[in-house]
Amino acid sequence: MAGLMSGFLNTWFFIASFIPYFLIDRVGRRPLLISMLSLMAAVMAVQAALIYQVQHNTPLVKTAGIGASAMLFAYLGAFAVGFQSTVWVYPAEILPLRLRQRGSSISTASNWIFNYMIVQIIPPSIQNIGWGTYVIFAVFNACWVPCIYFFYPETKGLQLEEIDDLFAKSGNLAALVEQDDKTVMASHVEETQV
Repeated sequence: MAGLMSGFLNTWFFIASFIPYFLIDRVGRRPLLISMLSLMAAVMAVQAALIYQVQHNTPLVKTAGIGASAMLFAYLGAFAVGFQSTVWVYPAEILPLRLRQRGSSISTASNWIFNYMIVQIIPPSIQNIGWGTYVIFAVFNACWVPCIYFFYPETKGLQLEEIDDLFAKSGNLAALVEQDDKTVMASHVEETQV
């Protein structure tokens, strides 16, 4: 039964991975991230309650088991639609040209390192704290929502130059210094051409 469930989950994940192709430029990066991270947090909270029922062998154990299976599909769908696609697109868009190659490399390496870390942490976590594992993931997902809301500007429909200006206007000190350097260089070029 576990093999069959795994096959269905992976098939669903594969299909859901195509959905952002149609949404990411229509809806935007932030709305996808915020809505799907909120959904992922809610699903993990419900999953924690359902797994609690299963682990404590309550009268709802069979129904809770079915519900927990459904929550896995909901979580993977939300992850595929909102998070999986955006974490590859967003870093390349927000970095200035001179940092894009290095920044994308760091972003990709970080993504895979944290994926590996999660894969290594989950089995002992479920074994030791059971349903509490899902509470931890619900909290982490929920904590990302205000972070993205307040600190991640929307890049949908913007040219790379407009994104650079967006960060320069945000009050980010590094962006302002870089923008100031460009202004100084531009004025220097104008003075030398006169």
